[in-house]
Amino acid sequence: MNQQMQDAIVSVAFDKAWRFVEKDPLLAHNRKTILHSRLCTFLESSIKRGERNTLNLANEAIRNLRAELARPAEQ
Repeated sequence: MNQQMQDAIVSVAFDKAWRFVEKDPLLAHNRKTILHSRLCTFLESSIKRGERNTLNLANEAIRNLRAELARPAEQ
């Protein structure tokens, strides 16, 4: 798959994930720039491992983002 196609898939998956992330109360305390950056990183990682389904990409990125950023502050 060429880079242009990968970028298009990541873009669609990002839009799907962002609609959830921006309303998620567990992630709301984080800065948007951090959320954007980490979400992109997780999406790019998943697509490099071969995932192409935009819904799966979005859901996995959300799970990873929540696991990384939604931890209680005392941890």
